Amino acid sequence: MDFKPSLLADLGATNARFAITEDGLSYHNPKELKISEYNSMSDLCMGYLSSIKTTNIRRAFIGVAAPVIGDVITFVNCDLEFSQSELQSSLFPNGLKVVNDLALQAHAVNLLEEVELETIGQNFLDAKGPKVLVMPGTGLGMAGIVNEEVVSTEAGHLNIPAKIKKESLDQIIEAFRHQSGRMPTFEDFLSGKGLNFFYCVLSGQDKCSLTNEEILLNYNTDAICLEVKESMNYLFAAYLRYVALAWGALGGVYLAGSITNSLLFDIDNSKFRQIFEDSETMNSLLKVTPIFRVKPQDLGFRGALKLAREL
Repeated sequence: MDFKPSLLADLGATNARFAITEDGLSYHNPKELKISEYNSMSDLCMGYLSSIKTTNIRRAFIGVAAPVIGDVITFVNCDLEFSQSELQSSLFPNGLKVVNDLALQAHAVNLLEEVELETIGQNFLDAKGPKVLVMPGTGLGMAGIVNEEVVSTEAGHLNIPAKIKKESLDQIIEAFRHQSGRMPTFEDFLSGKGLNFFYCVLSGQDKCSLTNEEILLNYNTDAICLEVKESMNYLFAAYLRYVALAWGALGGVYLAGSITNSLLFDIDNSKFRQIFEDSETMNSLLKVTPIFRVKPQDLGFRGALKLAREL
């Protein structure tokens, strides 16, 4: 059967990444667009296709930073909504597959090679069992992988427990409760907006004077940036402990994305593992649960290629 040229798209809440595949094995013309600069999903897709002077693409595989539970897709952290049936009718009559963005990326996890992974702690690459993929960004995404089946989740929206063991986090949680009138979710903190909020609370500023990138880069010269990084990593490790236990993720906890790379750069892996394994009842299980940092930044395209080959 002839493979139909297809659009590959991985849409977060801020950026939309596009590429084209002609064979389902490789992709070309990767490009990133700002979602806020377009009025609709159709405009986004056409903006990309026009930019590469291609008009004959009639099939698409798209990951979205939103739950996929019906025809209408409503993004969680940006003002974007579209109908799958309308998008297929207008632009992709040969086929349209829309999945959650972390689910899209999770389709590539089982295809990763050992050299593409950095182990945090002991290497358990031969471990068998469910896997989870976690990626903080504009929001906090998580997907599960059981054998070859990918399961979408909205686990980033779990509330942070009121009782934690780090004083700076108590301060930040109370500040959030005071401002918003509710308990924070993990996504409120383990995200770009969380970095900004942490810095404001810990520095006593009403408005953050640094970009998120500067906060993450300046930890060696700015004591507040260092405290933000340490507090974020503490919460990150604790969150991974919860999701690993909930999923029985003996196959591995996989961490991806630019915020992950910055948070985990130049850290004490043993300390991160100690926080992750801090359970009075399940310490022995957590000790043999591997954690991997995923080095490649194109998991979305890789996952879309896998879907394109299968459909």
